[in-house]
Amino acid sequence: MKKTIHFFLNGNLKEVQVKAETTVLELLRNKLELNGIKEGCGEGDCGACTVVIGEVREGRVHYKSVTGCLYLAAKLEGKHLITIEGLAEKGKLHPIQEAILSSHATQCGFCTPGVSLSILALYLERSNPTKEEFRRYLEGNLCRCTGYDSIRKVPEYLKELSVCSENLRPSFLEATEEQQLGFIQEDVFVDDGTFAYYSPVSEEHLIEFLSTHKELTGGNNLRYINGGSDVLVGIKKRNQHYRLLLDISRITSLQQISYQDKPQEAKALILGGGVSLSRVIDSTRESFSELSATVQRMCSEQVRSSATVAGNIVNASPVADTVPLLMAVDAVLTLQGQEGERSVPLRNFFHGYKQTENKPEEWIASICVPLGEYNFINFEKVSKRKEVDIAAVNSAIALKIEEGIINRAEVACGGVGATTLYLPKTSRYLEGKEMKEETFLGAFEVINTEATPIGDVRGSAQYRSAVMQNLLLKHYLAYERSQEVDGYEE
Repeated sequence: MKKTIHFFLNGNLKEVQVKAETTVLELLRNKLELNGIKEGCGEGDCGACTVVIGEVREGRVHYKSVTGCLYLAAKLEGKHLITIEGLAEKGKLHPIQEAILSSHATQCGFCTPGVSLSILALYLERSNPTKEEFRRYLEGNLCRCTGYDSIRKVPEYLKELSVCSENLRPSFLEATEEQQLGFIQEDVFVDDGTFAYYSPVSEEHLIEFLSTHKELTGGNNLRYINGGSDVLVGIKKRNQHYRLLLDISRITSLQQISYQDKPQEAKALILGGGVSLSRVIDSTRESFSELSATVQRMCSEQVRSSATVAGNIVNASPVADTVPLLMAVDAVLTLQGQEGERSVPLRNFFHGYKQTENKPEEWIASICVPLGEYNFINFEKVSKRKEVDIAAVNSAIALKIEEGIINRAEVACGGVGATTLYLPKTSRYLEGKEMKEETFLGAFEVINTEATPIGDVRGSAQYRSAVMQNLLLKHYLAYERSQEVDGYEE
């Protein structure tokens, strides 16, 4: 196992020693003295510390933007880290930097390095991005001078500069990609006696490590991470430390997306426990568009590029956005551990606030999402912002409607209890009734018997109860909109 980290930095191979809790932001500014990366919020919300990561997946190098404050330096093993210092070459600005200047998109300059690298990540992955994709990649970059209008004009100026996507690739990429593809992946283990980090390349190695390092994995010493965004916020902001951070993001078997569509078997989407939220957005647009749309409203692209659905589930937040939707369609988790694997319905996974079914040494290997069982599925969320925000209350519904009658109904709601709640009484109440507004209004009294919200900074208990009811009605209104004739104007 390696105890030093080998990675590429702007085309050059580096070997460094890092501690378990060192972030990319800290590595660049404090150790490598590359100060183009800025420290803003320290929680992944502002994008000032955005960098680009190139990593091998499925036989080629993929690029993503990440927030350096929430990305552990030890995760860089075998990857390519691109910083703002790597853009300009031979004294000439990179075309993206020229376009930012031409569109007057730099003012105080604090956000500009992060904005530049977010745009670079976009063009390295998508040769001809749409306006929506541009917006998606930039939604995590906060401009304190309110220069968003100018930033949105960057693609237009790139066209004026007659720059094609191939010309946006830094000159060192080709040689670096060749080296990355030939890079031999090994387990990484660093331990300074206080905090340790372990990153295996296979589930077999992980199980062996668990059996031979009991002193690190017993009790509450162990914390699994994949993207690790929420864990890093806890470490850096709330002093929540763990003896061992066990990073499963490099296990190839957890990165798979597949479909179960054999005769005699129900159709299902299988998401590996390591599949990022960004990949979910792109991979499920056709097969499960509701999940794709839900995930796109979560966090920002810099966080989604590493964060996972499995992490969103096992974090056990009462307002996790993927959970009500997956709970409504009755998704099933496969938990893996030293004793083998077992299946657990998501509806049975949560036992209490931050209490889950998995044993301390178990991880989520995959998520099985049934497909085709409902003809109307909807997710609703109430938050202070439409996107990049935490919900006060969220809700999902899955219905099978035939000839105007609800034959099957499943409802789940978050933010109204210690965990996300599956609502069986409300679900059964809707079944057998007409798909009309009165049916959903009649369910208001039932739904209030299934949840006992508490008040917090995002809303009082009374407010949450009212929102829970209102979201139930919004599901019906969403159905009405889905039935409108093309071309109908409100």
